[in-house]
Amino acid sequence: NIEHRLMCGMAPMYDHLTLIQTVEVFEYALENTTGQDLYKVLWLKSHSAEVWLERRTNYTQSLAVMSMVGYVLGLGDRHTANLMLERQ
Repeated sequence: NIEHRLMCGMAPMYDHLTLIQTVEVFEYALENTTGQDLYKVLWLKSHSAEVWLERRTNYTQSLAVMSMVGYVLGLGDRHTANLMLERQ
């Protein structure tokens, strides 16, 4: 996604940065992107409002379930780079 590419462009060794450096890179990426990736996938790729509603509902339900499962299992590291969207 755009945010991850921007972070890697600013800091090619992103995985080896200190916590403070990682936060600085993340804040820079937030300031320089619009955060419209999910919007573009769900709305602009849907050929009708019904398809959009179905996609939005599927996304929100699966996100809710995965959030609960992640909480119960004690998983961390949830961010946009970990989202898996099926483009059908």
